[in-house]
Amino acid sequence: MRNIDSRFLAFFILKKFEQKDIKITKARDDVFLKYSPKNSFKNRAIVLANEVVRLRARLDLMIEFISNKKIKRLDGSIIIIMRLGFYEIIFDRYVPNYAAVDSFVQLAHHFSSKKSAGFTNAVLRNLIRKIKSDKYWYKPIRTASGWSSLPNWIDERWLNRYSKVHYDKLIDYINKPSDLYIRCDNKSKSIENIIEVFENKGIKTDLFLKNILLVRSSSSKILGSNLFNNGDISIQSPSSAAIVYCLDVKNGDRVLDVCAAPGTKTLQLAHLVGDRGVVYASDTSSDRVALGIKDIKRHGRKNIHWSVKDATKDTYEKVDKILIDAPCTGTGVIGRKPDIRWRRKAEDLKKFTKLQLSILNHCSQFLKNGGSMVYSTCSLEPEENLVVVENFLNLNSNFTIDELPSAIPNFWIKDKHFLNTSPHLHGIDGMFAIRIKKV
Repeated sequence: MRNIDSRFLAFFILKKFEQKDIKITKARDDVFLKYSPKNSFKNRAIVLANEVVRLRARLDLMIEFISNKKIKRLDGSIIIIMRLGFYEIIFDRYVPNYAAVDSFVQLAHHFSSKKSAGFTNAVLRNLIRKIKSDKYWYKPIRTASGWSSLPNWIDERWLNRYSKVHYDKLIDYINKPSDLYIRCDNKSKSIENIIEVFENKGIKTDLFLKNILLVRSSSSKILGSNLFNNGDISIQSPSSAAIVYCLDVKNGDRVLDVCAAPGTKTLQLAHLVGDRGVVYASDTSSDRVALGIKDIKRHGRKNIHWSVKDATKDTYEKVDKILIDAPCTGTGVIGRKPDIRWRRKAEDLKKFTKLQLSILNHCSQFLKNGGSMVYSTCSLEPEENLVVVENFLNLNSNFTIDELPSAIPNFWIKDKHFLNTSPHLHGIDGMFAIRIKKV
């Protein structure tokens, strides 16, 4: 067997992802568990796999253009190798072209045949010649189906909903790696202290909001830091953190957090309710609940109670506040989780809207009179957001829309009543959240 390097790992991650309906993170974990690679190889393989998944349809368009062959006529292993090769040659300026070609020809020889290796060599070298001879070689395919690197059902929805200018900006945003943010809980250090500690470790950060830092260094440096391991910081996007702030949790509150695993927002809630409060966190997945329980130890929280429960039918404690971060299509986080676009189907939209309303209806009975709940999604689709809330309010006259607290930046609020961030407008993940009060 050839040496296990980052390209080898990325190939197997993508192979597993294409063969099974699983998250790219699951495919990655399975491959790393099997081969136990060096961290440097792991980190590079993660980038390669993520970016090839993100740009899959665009890469396929480019491969067809350069090779004059339809993707469906190529062997599955060669398709993956070609995608990796095209990505490195076109988008990665730090990798010498000769090194990329040589490595991917070797991969083709190892995983396919001598003939396929020759084909791979010819196509990749043709790509390099094309790039050198014409800076805008891709212009003829820019308007072709597939350039957006989205499934047709999402692409058509967005083309119909957005103007060309906004559509183009949104496509540009989701097809680039997302920024990395951390939330600082100020458990043992102020945010100024945390910035100073990072600077001393060579980790560059910028203050984004009062307790959110934009990280300019690699995630591996963050995950390996004492601040992360001691629970002083959490990886979390600003719009995700804003959902929790919409709930306006007070010290001593009893909060129900459903669909909560793996628990990033749960930990944020636990910090806000303090030692006198409690967070009842639940999810239907026992594996994901286990991840939430594991993270409690890192943060040292004693006010979180995890359980495996179904938010459409199980019984909960009566509480002051409820957070329903509902399962959804995830179209607002396609940039951060590039595999979502290929795992979601058009029929999922109807399935999720039915589930969302069911969760909202069922969980609302566990809210005390005068209490508030936040319904949120990471979807850009109106059917999963305001439409669900309007249907709920039509069925429940003892609930009303409540104003959002002043902690939410005004430019993230739409029509004065709900959080509505858009990747291409705000430069962060797309999120929706609305606060509903029981009267």
